[in-house]
Amino acid sequence: MVMALKSQVQVKQAEIEIDIQGLSKIYKTKKNTFQALDNVSLHVKNEEFVSILGPSGCGKSTILRILAGLEDATSGIVKVGGQEVAGPSAERGMVFQSYTLFPWLTVQENIEFGLKLKGMKAKQRKEISDKYLELVGLERFANSFGKELSGGMKQRVAIARSLANNPEVLLMDEPFGALDAQTKQSMQHLLLDIWKKEKTTIVFITHDIDESLFLSQRIYVMEARPGRITEEIDADLNLFKDGELADVDKFMKVKKHIISLLKH
Repeated sequence: MVMALKSQVQVKQAEIEIDIQGLSKIYKTKKNTFQALDNVSLHVKNEEFVSILGPSGCGKSTILRILAGLEDATSGIVKVGGQEVAGPSAERGMVFQSYTLFPWLTVQENIEFGLKLKGMKAKQRKEISDKYLELVGLERFANSFGKELSGGMKQRVAIARSLANNPEVLLMDEPFGALDAQTKQSMQHLLLDIWKKEKTTIVFITHDIDESLFLSQRIYVMEARPGRITEEIDADLNLFKDGELADVDKFMKVKKHIISLLKH
């Protein structure tokens, strides 16, 4: 079913890359000025999974909001697919840490919300929502409401809703931060499986080192006050196999190095 629908409803543009050069963000109030980001540059390749890792207050979520078009940069260049970001776009899906489902809509209606805004006919909307309900394992909950779902299930719906709009880029702001350890691990495996199937470019915000090493191909490590990138880490090191840690020594070596960067 998924493969059959692919040709009907999923047509992605080729080679969608993210390029950020010299990004700075300054917040001004009546009393003071605060620099959240200072000269941040990073690049995300087409279909790549990249994490931005850093302590609270380092500006990593600000980078994501600027990428999403929800905030303006003070200076610098932010491009997606060669086009400068000038505001929100359906081509950039966003998944937040907080549960952002519409409580008056069912799971299926939440997933179809953006498609309905586009004026898509009901039959095609259902084809797409059925596909993503299956992908996130919530077929039996299509007619449920948010209050009837667990936290992990709500985030599955949020991911499905973003993917249903066929975004070029999926931006994820600590989406599993509020989940218990077991549910968080389950969601990480699900996300990795979805990414491998969908080939969507993902930028993932986290402060969890283990999470970034498990999910990412590359990691940008940040420091705070003001937010700067201290190092780019290649995390595609065959540390995991079939979802299990395969090279403990190498994993610990990389993790210890990241910890040392975060202490500075």
